[in-house]
Amino acid sequence: MKLARAWRDIRTMKALFSETEAEADRLGDCEPRLEHLLLASFALPDGTTARVFDRLGSNRDALRGAIIRVHGEALTAAGMTDVGATTSALSRPRTGPLRLAEPAQGAFRNAVALAKSERRPIVGADIVAAVATITHGTAARALESLGLVRSAVVDAARAESAR
Repeated sequence: MKLARAWRDIRTMKALFSETEAEADRLGDCEPRLEHLLLASFALPDGTTARVFDRLGSNRDALRGAIIRVHGEALTAAGMTDVGATTSALSRPRTGPLRLAEPAQGAFRNAVALAKSERRPIVGADIVAAVATITHGTAARALESLGLVRSAVVDAARAESAR
């Protein structure tokens, strides 16, 4: 059983990390961060992320729109524009291990720890719960802009992963 769970977790991580990098590219960001990890969790075959957001009255498209909006507002507030972001993201090396920003690394470690503590495979809802505990950054502001209370997101994610 333990070996089977480990293999499943490896497949999950491969899919998650590949999609995280793809999300960063789609949004024109140089470095995969929390918001990309959260969006990538929707692509996992377990479907738990979508069910969490459905339960909360939201979805992937709304989250992506909120992330784009929040990111744009932050750039505008800093007096910057988003010109050239796509080229810088696509010029990122495509070889070697995925290099997540530190908050995303921490969230992933917390998601893994949660799944291990419950002796089950990692699922998308674990990523949602871990990301929702972070109080700052684009992902936190995007969830807030959707009217989602972080504690409610964590509760919904934990309930879904326990199913």
